[in-house]
Amino acid sequence: MSGRRTVRTRPRNGLAISDILTAAIVSELCSPSDEVWLVSGWATDIVVLDNKDHRYDAVMGPAARSHLTLSEAFAQFTRNGTEVHVALRENDHNFVFADKLRRACAHGLLGLYSSPDLHEKILVGSTWLLKGSMNFTWSGTHRNEESVEFEVNSQQAASQRLELRTRWIGGGS
Repeated sequence: MSGRRTVRTRPRNGLAISDILTAAIVSELCSPSDEVWLVSGWATDIVVLDNKDHRYDAVMGPAARSHLTLSEAFAQFTRNGTEVHVALRENDHNFVFADKLRRACAHGLLGLYSSPDLHEKILVGSTWLLKGSMNFTWSGTHRNEESVEFEVNSQQAASQRLELRTRWIGGGS
């Protein structure tokens, strides 16, 4: 199965990227990837799954709560055996998020990378990818006008993961 959807968000027309981001997170909780990559110029510990109405209790398991943040989602991915790789721009803002990840994720399953000029934005699992202009911050997901493409395509996801691995880790395995 494959499909692509481009979403252009505007606060005035009510379009938000949060539903697509939630779909990606839920897909990972239901069917974990071997590895997940997040590359973003800016990232904060945003809410990625709103569970106030308890519709995701079955996916979240016995620790179901009213919401799940990005660091909590990545921590759960690592507890499910997924390698999580995160590349961020080098700045104090991102160091706070990276520190939360270090404390939350399972030992040996988190790779953190940085670059002083990083501007790319992508989140990719085994069968899907989300890329575009959006940083993974509250403003990126709720306030700014953004253009983001969500694609369900195993081949494209594998190609992106290989490119990211080669760029950030240095190998193609």
